[in-house]
Amino acid sequence: MKRVCIIRHKCYPIAVPTRRNAEALVSRGYEVDIICLRGKGEKSREVIRGVNVYRLPVEHRRGGVARYVSEYAAFFLLAFFKLTWLSLRRRYQVVEVDNMPDFLVFTALVPKLMGAKIIIQILDHSPEVFMDGFGVGSKHPVVRTLRILEKASAGWSDHVIVTQDTSLELLKRLGIPQAKMSVLLNVPDEDIFTSGAPVSDNGHFRLMTHGSIVDRYGLSTLIKAVPLLKETIPDLQVEIVGDGESRQRLEALAKSLGVGEMIRFTGRIPMDEVPAHIARADVGVVVIPWGNNPAVPNKLFEYAALGKPAIVTSIEPIKSYFDDDAVMYYEPGSEQDLARCILELYRNPEKRASLALNCSAVYQKCRWSLMKEEYYKVFDRLLGAYSLS
Repeated sequence: MKRVCIIRHKCYPIAVPTRRNAEALVSRGYEVDIICLRGKGEKSREVIRGVNVYRLPVEHRRGGVARYVSEYAAFFLLAFFKLTWLSLRRRYQVVEVDNMPDFLVFTALVPKLMGAKIIIQILDHSPEVFMDGFGVGSKHPVVRTLRILEKASAGWSDHVIVTQDTSLELLKRLGIPQAKMSVLLNVPDEDIFTSGAPVSDNGHFRLMTHGSIVDRYGLSTLIKAVPLLKETIPDLQVEIVGDGESRQRLEALAKSLGVGEMIRFTGRIPMDEVPAHIARADVGVVVIPWGNNPAVPNKLFEYAALGKPAIVTSIEPIKSYFDDDAVMYYEPGSEQDLARCILELYRNPEKRASLALNCSAVYQKCRWSLMKEEYYKVFDRLLGAYSLS
């Protein structure tokens, strides 16, 4: 039996794309273990859709630098000993670590010494996330330290998976050979995100966005756009699916602007229920402020998979994949420009249909059934090298 362990500093199964990757490996005959955080009410040990889940008693809470350091250190130590113990029993051929933080890859020291191949999947760039989150520049000592750790983690790994070409170029500038890297776009699992469900006929024009509700995703721009549309789109409804530390502040903002009744916060829902919410929307909105961290949000691909037109922040990583005829772009941080886009699509159903069709065409070229084969190739190459070592 080919055995793989995946480490992720997040709760499972809400950890996307970790769940998608793990279940893809199970479907190909791998035995897959996950070491992750333990959320409230979750079991410490569980089997979910064939994946063996081991949850560690570490709670995730956002805060300052000291909070992140202590939380990451606790998870690192517990994951190191848990992975070491499991490795002695189960003899993993591959260990995959999904960041952040990058240095979690070194929890795989003992498996590597035993011959396992190590993959790091860089979902976000830690230095850039820190710069965006704390408003500091690239010369800040913490940013420099994170850059060193990023380079060391990628260099120590046998293979690096990134989620867009921009990340590939960034790591190449750090000296990571392109031959040991693969681009795996963060697209949805086609078994979950399938098109065909109709839009609700309740008479509302419904916008939707989903994901973690944190400041760095700029959801306040969407909320501030709604008052600008009260008179021109009286039947406008906005659904924000997800949860996070900024939820209460944003709910208060909506009420203070007089649009509390027009904006619905659902809270966190199971990933399997997200497609149904998207299906009821007329337009998906991807609000992400201009920042240092390159990102092509997976929610954009989810809207494309379900045939929904999307309004998207105009940033270069997204524009490198989606032309102006596939999504509607608005200026980062501008609620006025976002409102303009919403009003245009409200008035122009033909444009909504055209955008949805063109966006879907982009998605079809990189859907999960294609990306999954690239993912498998990484394991095939590493396991070929493993068998020869």
